[in-house]
Amino acid sequence: MKYRALMTQTASCVVEFDAPENATPEQLREAAYEADTPTLCHHCADSRNASLNIDGEWELVVDPKTGAAEIHVDE
Repeated sequence: MKYRALMTQTASCVVEFDAPENATPEQLREAAYEADTPTLCHHCADSRNASLNIDGEWELVVDPKTGAAEIHVDE
C-alpha cells in the first residue's frame, strides 16, 4: 500500500546582482530583491517530484547582532 504525506522545507539561495561601487545598504538590499531567484525547471520536476512547491517571498539573511543584510562583494 502506498501513502503520500505533505512535507515542508525552508529554502535559501544566493543571488548575484550588479550595483554601484558606492551603493548604500538600502540600494544593495533593493538590488538583491530585484535579482533573479532560482526555480525548479520542468526537466528537474519529473513525474516523481512534480508537486514540489517553493512558495512565498525570499528574505535576505541578516546578521542577528547588527541587523545588516549579509551581502558580500564578488570581486
